[in-house]
Amino acid sequence: MLHFLSNPKLLPGESESEFHSSLQGLLSELNSPSPLNVALVIQLNECLWWIKRHAVDKELLLHESMARILARADSYIETYDNHQVSSALENYFAGNVNKGDKEMIDNLLKKGELTMLDLRARGFKDASKHLKMADELIHRQYQTMRHLQKSIDAVDFKSRIIKRMDLELTDLENKAQAIDVKPS
Repeated sequence: MLHFLSNPKLLPGESESEFHSSLQGLLSELNSPSPLNVALVIQLNECLWWIKRHAVDKELLLHESMARILARADSYIETYDNHQVSSALENYFAGNVNKGDKEMIDNLLKKGELTMLDLRARGFKDASKHLKMADELIHRQYQTMRHLQKSIDAVDFKSRIIKRMDLELTDLENKAQAIDVKPS
């Protein structure tokens, strides 16, 4: 069944081993893996992968919006480009900001008459259309996951019913043979 395993197109910072580890974890939960169940589980894993990507995208959209607001806060816009502000903000939020980046962020917040909470709120407002699109993509993946889970359950349930019927048939055959063997 290894030929079913998908190889996603990875983005920077993503790990193929993490993707396959997640897939192996889902596959290990199958009672009796059939090619159909495996294909459905692969699709389920890809949905999880896309949800994770879209959640990261949402944070990046908000971050980029906040950096743009800060970059526009200075009257000397050529001094601060969006990339420089974005990098400083990233370090600021990660807690490993250097003195120069901290001074730049604090200076831009002051010039924009903003607190960090104000900046986040304005960034959210400015990016809300794009954030909503990302939320819709995440919601669509969740819907797909629900349908896949129902399909997996249906395939698994069908195989359990067939096994149960086989066991009942074997039991009936054994009982019938026992009746035939009894001396009259």
